[in-house]
Amino acid sequence: MSYIDAVSYNNAAYVASTDSASSDLGRDDFLTLLVTQLENQDPLNPVEDAEMIAELAQFSSLEELESLNESMEGITSTLNVMTVNSAVSYLGQDVVAAGYSISKSDDGCTDVYFTPAEDCESVTAHIYNEDGDIVASVDLGSITEGEHTFTWDGIKTNGSEAGDGTYYVGFEAYDADGNDVSVSSEVSGTVTGISSSNGSTVLELSDGRTVELLYVSKIISNTSGSTSDTTTQ
Repeated sequence: MSYIDAVSYNNAAYVASTDSASSDLGRDDFLTLLVTQLENQDPLNPVEDAEMIAELAQFSSLEELESLNESMEGITSTLNVMTVNSAVSYLGQDVVAAGYSISKSDDGCTDVYFTPAEDCESVTAHIYNEDGDIVASVDLGSITEGEHTFTWDGIKTNGSEAGDGTYYVGFEAYDADGNDVSVSSEVSGTVTGISSSNGSTVLELSDGRTVELLYVSKIISNTSGSTSDTTTQ
């Protein structure tokens, strides 16, 4: 029967742990333990062939899994680069994407497009500041199913004009029976930059807002004035 004394085992584990704080048993950890086991085995009762073959098979499987993981990381990195490169064509274009942020400046507020899932007896647009506080609520009355456009006038509930910056719009809608109605929303803006965040390609808009490329539904060409719907990438 083979054995590993506690001191050798702890030394081997310590050497492995100094390279990585991970609790997973990696290829180097496994090889260190295997060598330690061979160095300390009982010479009168060495490791059985079948047992050694089984351990080597485990080591081979572990190595293949690590190689596969490295390959997948490489493929993911390459795809991210390709996606960012393809997004260059969005620069300078006006896009519409899922979102609920609007921008207020001296020129007014940007539009938000909202679509109730069904006819609504009442719809209210709530405008939030960056701290999550409601600064204005606008009663939109009854709204039919389909896409509509809402543009905030920039006036807060207390009658004062809101400062320039980014705000967020949430819609509260009810049908004729008083039941909640879901409302989706989209925002628009001109793309001036591209970045990558947490594996997602992000389009930076001219007013500082950002939208994910994944959620772009429409591109409005500034050169031809044409509009086209686009599917998600």
